[in-house]
Amino acid sequence: MCKRKKAIAATAPSQLRPPPTPRPQVSSSTSSSSSVPLVSSTSSTTKSSSQLSAVRSSLPIPAILYPFQELSVATNHFLSKPLSSSPTPCWKCSLRKRETTVYQLPFHLSDPKSLSYLLSLMIQSHSANLVPLLGASLPSPSHHYIYLVYSFTPSSSSLSSCLRNPHNPSYTPLSTWISRAQVASDMATGLEYIHLHSPASFHGRLSSSAILVTEQPSIRALISLYGAADLSGDVGPTSIEEFRRGYAAPEVVSRITGVSHQSDVYALGVLLLELISGEEPVRYRLDKGTKEMKQVSVIDKAKKVVRGEEEERKGKIRRWIDRRLNDSFPVEAAEKLIHIALKCVDQDPAARPNMEWVSGKVSKVFLESKMWHDRLRVPTDQISVSIGAR
Repeated sequence: MCKRKKAIAATAPSQLRPPPTPRPQVSSSTSSSSSVPLVSSTSSTTKSSSQLSAVRSSLPIPAILYPFQELSVATNHFLSKPLSSSPTPCWKCSLRKRETTVYQLPFHLSDPKSLSYLLSLMIQSHSANLVPLLGASLPSPSHHYIYLVYSFTPSSSSLSSCLRNPHNPSYTPLSTWISRAQVASDMATGLEYIHLHSPASFHGRLSSSAILVTEQPSIRALISLYGAADLSGDVGPTSIEEFRRGYAAPEVVSRITGVSHQSDVYALGVLLLELISGEEPVRYRLDKGTKEMKQVSVIDKAKKVVRGEEEERKGKIRRWIDRRLNDSFPVEAAEKLIHIALKCVDQDPAARPNMEWVSGKVSKVFLESKMWHDRLRVPTDQISVSIGAR
């Protein structure tokens, strides 16, 4: 059972309380000045207090409706330097003694009065693979933006920054295959939670800038901007820039439909291919023949890689996968992950798998990768070192 449902049950304690215990009767011989104590001793008082504290700590943090002025002061009237890792304007700031990230989003919700209710639902979602949502600032009629407040994730960078550091292109914290398999598994598990176990309709804004990678104490990935699509009412294409970056599904680009579970799956497929290769989803190259800029998609390149006989495929896969892995990865697991990603980016939305299937398949690839990784590790517990004279 997911934590969200546990949290929902905790919001209605009246249904779970046992009937009140009848108060004991005081005999007529008892002095009128005496009474039956509800708590018999100091130790029981301390015990009850600690139990109450334990219950309170287990409950989800209530949603906070921040006054706009409070956010404005915390961000120096939004003149502080925004975080550069996100295409969505966002600021790191301290709110009520807590480090937070504030995102600015266009507000298109048709019924602004429903925002408080939606926020109370979203706040109940808890997953190790999601950046916690703390609250929001209710927009006034004169404002066209909503500000969503999330917990700040220390020691983290966006996946795009981890894969393509403009200051040091040859370096990446994801320098091992097992670290990338872990990120793939975390992304799939987080999106599965959103689709199957949360009140959110979908994510709607998946991209490498919306994935945060933590390095301490170990490499893990978290999905940010959870609930942003529902709370902002932005269920259509976010911007032309999103199209250029290649995460928007064909049906969203052509405006046949808005964002959906199927478009989320498409975006995840692009992310998996990006994670494997280290390449951007879409790049532009100069065609020497026509002298025009030609669009190169990571999807098209992946399709070419998995064609041909087994030996030919293995060779193409080794040449295509990010060279910063130093050709150290299980080829079979990598090929399986490529095929999973290609199923996710099928042109037909109905042909794309659901997240339960995707998460299960990616988890299997992760387990295979971990077994491969463990076999390669040097068994240090069996190595003895002698410093005596020879």
